Amino acid sequence: LGTLTIRSKPFHDSEELVPLCYRCSTNNPLLNNLGNVCINCRQPFIFSASSYEVLHLVEFYLEEGITDEEAVALIDLEAPRHKREGKWRETSSNNSQTLKLDETMDSIGEDDPFTAKLSFEQGSSEFVPVVVNRSVLRSMSRRDVLIKRWPPPLQWQYFRSLLPDASITMCPSCFQMFHSEDYELLVLQHACCPYCRRRIDDTGP
Repeated sequence: LGTLTIRSKPFHDSEELVPLCYRCSTNNPLLNNLGNVCINCRQPFIFSASSYEVLHLVEFYLEEGITDEEAVALIDLEAPRHKREGKWRETSSNNSQTLKLDETMDSIGEDDPFTAKLSFEQGSSEFVPVVVNRSVLRSMSRRDVLIKRWPPPLQWQYFRSLLPDASITMCPSCFQMFHSEDYELLVLQHACCPYCRRRIDDTGP
């Protein structure tokens, strides 16, 4: 009887264990027939090289005509974002007095341009990559962007962190990425990168 009772209950994975897509916030099953991609937006997952947890990164691509050198220069600018501007308007009547905040069209500038690029067509089976232009690159913070600077003829890869408060560290040699706390602990234990074994006192490329 106990066996039949257990089998009759639907199986659900704990939300703490299933991979979360940081592009569309979809909880993915542990067994995914599509591979290491989101079942909703098809965004490929990026894993930590030590814990193999899904990192809060989204890979993006440069618009045609933008070189790697120009992209890095635009990101380094870190242009300040415009904040919302509103004006208080006071209205009075015989029995009441009210204050109303009028938000102007300038408030649109507060939104992150990169976040708008994360949108995709629901129900589509095709992966739509995030492609950014010069204005989006200029709005990014250098602290939130990780760049894999592969040697020629390989193309550089760009990643944007969606949780700035949770730091991610990338090894400058093998370009593998880790949660910063995990990376620092492993480096203290072994005095080298936990993936490629490059020693921390090695100044070479």
